[in-house]
Amino acid sequence: MDVERLLISKVIEESDLGPAAEIGITKEWFADPSSAQVWAMITEHKAKYGNVPSIGAVRKDYPTYKLLAAEEGLPYLVDQMRTHRHLVLQEAAVTDAANLIVRGQADRVSERLHQVLAELARSSAVSSDIDLSQTSEERLAHYAELAKLDGGLRGIPTGFPAIDRALQGSEPGQLITLVGPPKAGKSTSLLLMTKEANDSGYEPLLVGFEMSNREQYERLDSIRAKISHARLRSGTLTPKEQRQLERAIKVQASLPSFHMTQDASSVMTLTGLRAKIEKIDPDIVFVDGVYMMQDEEGEPSGSPQALTNITRGLKRMAQQIQKPIIISTQALESKMNGKKLRTDSVGYSSSFFQDSDALIGVENTDDPAIKRMIILGARNAATMETFYRWCWDPVEFIELEGNPFEGEGIDEDKAATYGW
Repeated sequence: MDVERLLISKVIEESDLGPAAEIGITKEWFADPSSAQVWAMITEHKAKYGNVPSIGAVRKDYPTYKLLAAEEGLPYLVDQMRTHRHLVLQEAAVTDAANLIVRGQADRVSERLHQVLAELARSSAVSSDIDLSQTSEERLAHYAELAKLDGGLRGIPTGFPAIDRALQGSEPGQLITLVGPPKAGKSTSLLLMTKEANDSGYEPLLVGFEMSNREQYERLDSIRAKISHARLRSGTLTPKEQRQLERAIKVQASLPSFHMTQDASSVMTLTGLRAKIEKIDPDIVFVDGVYMMQDEEGEPSGSPQALTNITRGLKRMAQQIQKPIIISTQALESKMNGKKLRTDSVGYSSSFFQDSDALIGVENTDDPAIKRMIILGARNAATMETFYRWCWDPVEFIELEGNPFEGEGIDEDKAATYGW
């Protein structure tokens, strides 16, 4: 069956480009060059004149192109075209991989296969249109479920009470970005969010590009046991602290699974991350240092376009897998208003703000013992700020009431005691 020619014939016959446009069929989907040219003509005609060209118009430009009688319906042919596209991509990838091996470039095989998996994911998007006039009962049932929350959170808690009250937790399909300048506490904030999700009965996946698994679990164990992080790392815990550590680790063992990965080679790309998520199937995903990921569309690493492709891909991924994805990235101090974060402080790309359901900032204050967290922007919440007492020795992460700097001086001597 010549699905390419049949699809073109049916689109022209029914003058309907909608079903094909919904799944993003472009001329690149067509293996036959003549069919690719005709498809380009159809889409350009639609864009310019608002309708699909007639048979006469197509034959005028392509007199030798043969249209076929298509008995099957347009939805069926669109599905067949998607399957056809997948087979073409897979065949090309396998051929390229074999050629790379023959040429002694086996190290590039994984990269080539990741590319095709990313393209397959993009071409598998499914429309989620609804007709509100037909969903009255479903919506009433949804609101009845919300009423059962009785003021509780809609999503997974972050562990930062003021943030949770504003955002109602992290919900499936959301992309939430945590941003801050270097050494402001982004990784610690992300770890605290991961711990809170686990303590609340969820299975998190923490992907770290900035710290090793050992560094992460040492911090987590220190927080959970409420013991000195410095003495834990140096092996100089007091007997009391050692007992606290042992109890904390036993508590961790009784909780749902807590997944960590530092395997950058397997999660450096969106496709690799998606594969890891599908293998582990966590309830929520955290990515520390997302700006270090690689773009699969060939843009230079760290460039604005590469980061835009990555954030768009992460948002699409969150929607497809219906899990919250929380990421961290750098802010540029040169774009901060003094020490204050702004929405345009995010490094290198505005897409972090545009694609995120919420952009949360974490920054230092004049008091090294206190951090400021702020919702810089959110789809369903107003901007707000909150302050936290922040210390590793002794461990203390506590939300403060109000703004501690209103009418108060700063104790500079605390710098010797408190760390970020």
